Amino acid sequence: MRSASLLLVLAFALPATAQPSAGAVLDAWRDGWARASVGVRAVDARERTEWTVDGPRGRTIVESEGQVRFDDGPTERNVERTQVNGRTVDPARGRGQGGRWQRAFGPAGREVHAPPGLPDQFLFDARPLGIAADRAEGVLAWRVDLDTRTDRAEAWFTRSDSPRLLAVRVEGRRPRGGRFVREIRYARVRGLDVPSESRTTFTVRQRRRLREYFVTLTAVGAYSGHTLR
Repeated sequence: MRSASLLLVLAFALPATAQPSAGAVLDAWRDGWARASVGVRAVDARERTEWTVDGPRGRTIVESEGQVRFDDGPTERNVERTQVNGRTVDPARGRGQGGRWQRAFGPAGREVHAPPGLPDQFLFDARPLGIAADRAEGVLAWRVDLDTRTDRAEAWFTRSDSPRLLAVRVEGRRPRGGRFVREIRYARVRGLDVPSESRTTFTVRQRRRLREYFVTLTAVGAYSGHTLR
């Protein structure tokens, strides 16, 4: 990816190897996920997240720690500690932040506040567009271009018969003229690729009186101690 992004993708020449189709790589990953997920209802993890709002009134930083549960629906979050600009506040304020951000910034506020979901939620429906040899996280990888119906995405898989998902980058546009980018790294836990780091950025256009301006919303999350249920 580009500088300051989560992914370390190198653009120099790579060793020659037989290149499969994008669909073959994606199908192989889907098959592996289907086998590994048998009997798994949810994945629990510790979460540390920092949200930043940059706008005409300056910068606000919200930090939280707690637990998340990844399952087939929206990811559940239990906030245990919240700080705003370095000051500890009632965790209930952190739990209600998603609703406040939606009211202030529209759908982008809700989306940037939400944790990433499990990758099967979009990779099972995504349509492969193309494939290229690449590197991700210092590993030889296949980069698969995807159409997710609403956004364009890129996914990096290890070069093997049973590919492991290394990272995903999703980019699109949202209401109010905003640009959306989400980058996610994954860790392998008992055969499943689960989020380990994420970075989401929204640029939202807002209007106050006769003035129009942009606000940048950023969320950086880290996930550890994954437990399959």
